[in-house]
Amino acid sequence: MRIEHDPMQCENCGELTHEDLETVENVPRLDPETYAVEGEATEVYVCGGCHAIVGVK
Repeated sequence: MRIEHDPMQCENCGELTHEDLETVENVPRLDPETYAVEGEATEVYVCGGCHAIVGVK
């Protein structure tokens, strides 16, 4: 799935257009098992309405 082309879904607000998304920059990458910070920071895409995370670059 590519955020540039595919529709996004928010579990709270439903289907989103790309205009509904906000970008949060410089978010630390975490190891999903240990939660240790690793590697370069990344961008996270959040719902503009409720700010739930809907994607990671």
